[in-house]
Amino acid sequence: MTLILAGGCAVWALPGDGTCAGFARTVVRQVAGGLGMPDGLAYDLAVAVSEIATNAFVHAGPQEAGPAEMWIYVRRARSELVVKVFDTAPWRGPIRYGPLRPGTESEGGRGFEVVDALAVEHGGAWGMHRTRSRLGASAPGKAVFVSVPVSGVVSTESRPVRQVAWELYALLEARGVGEVRCSLGHGMAVICVQGAVNVWVGERGISYCVPGGGVARHALCDGIEVVERVVRHCADLGAGG
Repeated sequence: MTLILAGGCAVWALPGDGTCAGFARTVVRQVAGGLGMPDGLAYDLAVAVSEIATNAFVHAGPQEAGPAEMWIYVRRARSELVVKVFDTAPWRGPIRYGPLRPGTESEGGRGFEVVDALAVEHGGAWGMHRTRSRLGASAPGKAVFVSVPVSGVVSTESRPVRQVAWELYALLEARGVGEVRCSLGHGMAVICVQGAVNVWVGERGISYCVPGGGVARHALCDGIEVVERVVRHCADLGAGG
């Protein structure tokens, strides 16, 4: 809990058996309780994460590159709790509804509809993206996430640019995204990842060019979110989009 409140990302290896969902629910309830989340929101978040963990266990298959993982961190500038479940199963594209929705007679296949309903009810969001593992040797895979608002963790702290830049550099290097270089200047730092994604760290925040167009901007306190997004962009570039 201390790591999450301090702006870090807590990571758990999920059991590779039928206890996977129960383990995920227990952890989420503990974290939610530590953050003082309302009981109803904590319960629904635990249910949503349980559905995501169950899907990883049932459909991802054997995790030869390592166990499925659960990550929890806070987007501190926006005061949102983010829970992600990672596995190394092949990427099959983003989740879509419509024609892919199971028929009324189907016994399963509605887990993501439950996640969607619970996230929407609480003003949150969910989705899936390519990324890389956090435990053991870095391995490619995907993460399904759900985020919900959480009160009392908004941060407007002022941190030295140099410190933030070196933290981002170390976190990106640890994720196995390829070559990472950091250049420091007067009040500004530039981190180049794979020679394709440049991250600028300045006194007013962190920014980077999104592959395909546009610029994303984040507060200095949201380094974990920046790393998550850059790793995602690198994974997409490596896979051809």
